[in-house]
Amino acid sequence: MAEHWPIDMLPMVHDALKDQAARTRLRSKYIFLNFDDQPIAPETLRKNACSKALSKAKLDYRPMLQTRHTFGTMMVSSGENLGWIQKMMGHSSLKMITDKYFSYIPNMTHHNGSKFLKNI
Repeated sequence: MAEHWPIDMLPMVHDALKDQAARTRLRSKYIFLNFDDQPIAPETLRKNACSKALSKAKLDYRPMLQTRHTFGTMMVSSGENLGWIQKMMGHSSLKMITDKYFSYIPNMTHHNGSKFLKNI
């Protein structure tokens, strides 16, 4: 990543958080506020933002936790390093990554042991 932030995140996440913080910075130490300038409650966020966005996109309802699994699936299926994904998701070992997302791990270059055979 181009910059170093105290919390590792993708650049587009950093940019979105900076944009949101610019809207609320002078009103609170929190980034996501309700109309009373208080931290937004997860249920309010689910009801007023996530559910409406899914409906508008003509997608079935999914709990907000699924965004975490979507991130894991997208990172694994794009071939990102599993150790980096583990760290980003806060898992203490690779077991959760391999157990949950193994079927999404792409075989981008070979699928028959040829890479091993080439090195013996």
